[in-house]
Amino acid sequence: MLADVVVGNNIDTPSWIAELQVIGAENIIVIDFEYSGEPEFRKKVLYISATDAKKYLRKFESVCFYKTMCAYPGMGGKMSTLYKK
Repeated sequence: MLADVVVGNNIDTPSWIAELQVIGAENIIVIDFEYSGEPEFRKKVLYISATDAKKYLRKFESVCFYKTMCAYPGMGGKMSTLYKK
């Protein structure tokens, strides 16, 4: 059995999920590093904490990881808090 794991719940996570659903992925899992509750299914996608994922992913024969992008306002240029005048 194959698991498709999106690492992180960030700005492009919905794009990864949509792309995986188009190609017919059956086991889509999102590791949410800010989530600490019980694993939950939302629209056929399992959202899970990193701690639970470590145990849960052992039952799969193969795991494919997809890294999400972290983007914050100001990353395209100089961030005011990091820029010395």
